[in-house]
Amino acid sequence: MAAPPPPPPLPPALPDDVVEEILLRLPLDDPGSLLRASLVCKAWRSVVTHPHFRRCFIGLHPHRAPPVLGFLHDWENKRIPDFVPTTPSPFSLAAPDRRFWRPLDCRHGRALFLSDDRQETQEILLWEPITGAHQRIPLPAAFRCGWPTAAVFCTADGCDHRDCAGGPFGVVFVFAVDGSEDEEDWHVITSACLYSSETGTWGKPNSRQDEFTMEFEYHSSVLVGRSLLYFLSDGGVVLEYNLDSAELSVFNTPPDDYGSEKERFNLVLVDDGGLGVAEAIDMELILWKWEASDGTNARWVLSRIVDLFDVLPIGVDSECLSPVLGFAEGANAIFVKTDSSLFMIKLQSEQGEKVCDDHGFCNLIPVVSFYTPHSRLQVPGGEHHGPAAPPLNLLRRGGQQVAWEEKSLEWAQVLFDKGCKAINEKDFANAANCFRDALKIRVQHYGDLAPQCASTFYCYGCALLAKARKATNPSGANLHGKGQKDGNMTGDRDDSDLDLAWKMLNTARVIVAKSPDKTMEKVNILNSLAQISMRREDTDSAIGYYFEALAILEHLVRPDNFRIFEQYPPCGDNIVNLV
Repeated sequence: MAAPPPPPPLPPALPDDVVEEILLRLPLDDPGSLLRASLVCKAWRSVVTHPHFRRCFIGLHPHRAPPVLGFLHDWENKRIPDFVPTTPSPFSLAAPDRRFWRPLDCRHGRALFLSDDRQETQEILLWEPITGAHQRIPLPAAFRCGWPTAAVFCTADGCDHRDCAGGPFGVVFVFAVDGSEDEEDWHVITSACLYSSETGTWGKPNSRQDEFTMEFEYHSSVLVGRSLLYFLSDGGVVLEYNLDSAELSVFNTPPDDYGSEKERFNLVLVDDGGLGVAEAIDMELILWKWEASDGTNARWVLSRIVDLFDVLPIGVDSECLSPVLGFAEGANAIFVKTDSSLFMIKLQSEQGEKVCDDHGFCNLIPVVSFYTPHSRLQVPGGEHHGPAAPPLNLLRRGGQQVAWEEKSLEWAQVLFDKGCKAINEKDFANAANCFRDALKIRVQHYGDLAPQCASTFYCYGCALLAKARKATNPSGANLHGKGQKDGNMTGDRDDSDLDLAWKMLNTARVIVAKSPDKTMEKVNILNSLAQISMRREDTDSAIGYYFEALAILEHLVRPDNFRIFEQYPPCGDNIVNLV
């Protein structure tokens, strides 16, 4: 009997660029489709997990807002996953275990969690939902106990916040403590502290004194523009924190003309991007707008009323609505629940859809982001380990194998964090090496003068400057090697560090100068350049940098702020006469 004929040869594999073009057309709001595509084969996974694919995927939708992937919550039912998706097909993210971490906020590709108060030492966990990267942040020393809250935001100049994970960020931590010494003088001190990932430290608390306490259990924050953060206390008081001036102010929620209760409000952004609040009463969604002014005429104005009979599916009109539970910043959507179901309503189109059955949710933290699978496998459950060094991958192009080391943005962030830690430990040489390697990755990914690289240029320059200072001869010789013995090359090495520090800081100055905003980042860069000029005995340049920084600082703080005095440029052992 003759042998069966051999099977026909397999068709040639599609080139990687063709596969990429096909996968780029998958639905933006259905991340499960990309996740399934990444599991087809190694070649497809290599395509969809590459940073280039993510940039192209987001770039194809320049006018689309990032989708709502799902939400985090604090409900204690163990049967409910820590992350609840809102996407058409099954999809999940390995969120931190809510038995140990209470979600507080999510913005700009990062989520914040507060550790359980039953633990010996409380701390904040910053988690990137897309990459799975995380960072633990100790709480400010001034915090004691209570129901605090926090907000996270991107601090990269010029970033459009469509894909800013892995860059510099800030955290504002808000808490209240009893400041009274006796019953007759009872008052509460509400404080806010600002954390910077670039320095790895908390700033000094800014506080205000009130005759009422503010606790923050049921609401997250909203960011208006680039400088105003708003928090809503459980008692219905709105707290404003100005990121530029660090000032705190408070005002009440709208009046109860519509039978509202303070607990029913939730912070939102209105159509023009300003502050608003929303409440759901008797199948009506009532939206208020805060009209601020420099005087005393700031007030709440009714913006619009949405008839939920026209928004929610048929059959829920007889059910009882509960308070608005969460606002998806960046997607302009809110969550409301009835006795049996949870719904998401898009405020711009006034379209509603059922998300899931109600499970007793109290506060929802929506996760808004573009999703592409990440090359690093996420750790399921509550234990999160730090990211490992990038592996050596093989990329097939044109039938040839090209070995390349994947210098991912995640690894750049790890190096950046190590550099910040080394700075705090006064290990400036190690810090400079970490920032240098992180800078190589980010420049390769974003470009030489990209806004996302400004903070790394700045930190690298500061580390080199500190390294040069540390190497200065204790006898008083300056960084040009004056007063050193013949053959001593320490001064030359210091000069090299100082020159490179100036180049890095000047590059950072060029990048941030593209933005017209007056920021503290610009002040810090100019101050560092001034310090280098003083080391070089270039007094004229130093004074120019100091005065340029002072002109910016005057727009950021009060005239009597201590930083104004500190900004007066030193000249040798004297202070420049500014009169």
